[in-house]
Amino acid sequence: MNIYVIIGIIGVICGILCARADVPLAWSGRKGDKADSRSLGRIAPWWTEVSESWFDKSFWLSCVGQPGTYLTMWFLAELIGQNNTGLALALKINTFIGAYTGLYFHGAIVTKYIVYRRLAGKISDDDAQTVIDAMDKYPKIPSLISAISLIAATTVIVAAAILTGALNVPTAMILLNPVTATLILVPLQKIGLKLGGSLGFGFTLFAIVLIVAGAGV
Repeated sequence: MNIYVIIGIIGVICGILCARADVPLAWSGRKGDKADSRSLGRIAPWWTEVSESWFDKSFWLSCVGQPGTYLTMWFLAELIGQNNTGLALALKINTFIGAYTGLYFHGAIVTKYIVYRRLAGKISDDDAQTVIDAMDKYPKIPSLISAISLIAATTVIVAAAILTGALNVPTAMILLNPVTATLILVPLQKIGLKLGGSLGFGFTLFAIVLIVAGAGV
């Protein structure tokens, strides 16, 4: 078992951790409650009805999981670089940008929940929402950059590497990416399945690509 396969296995585990980190942000954890993706930005009643540790769990799952997902992309870039240095450099730069903004983005969301819990009952919900909205001033642009980098750019770069043969895996593995994960998970979320975030599962799929590509080295 070589280093690429080992990192790929770590990436699978870390991608699942990141996916699960999104669950406490959209669901109270109570069996009778539905997941609500609007909770990411708009105040939901259950924010004050669950333990603060529920949101702590979200942050720490993401904090522990994210490094493994970025290692996955870095080692994919190493493999790609054996055949195409341009794509490899693009993926490394993109991975750095994603790592720089990813945890900050997740931490900023979790902070909204914690701040609201401390404000609840002391000011009106309208004033509390104004405070929550104001907190987007700083993370707004990094969040956008993070989304573009981790969802769109990674998908395009890895797909290009597969199509050009720079990454030695079956062409069908072009489907293993965050975009595909989103297309699969969003309908499942609408029927109430609380599997986790599509970005985390997307990076789990990238880790599978790394395992397959690395096994042939």
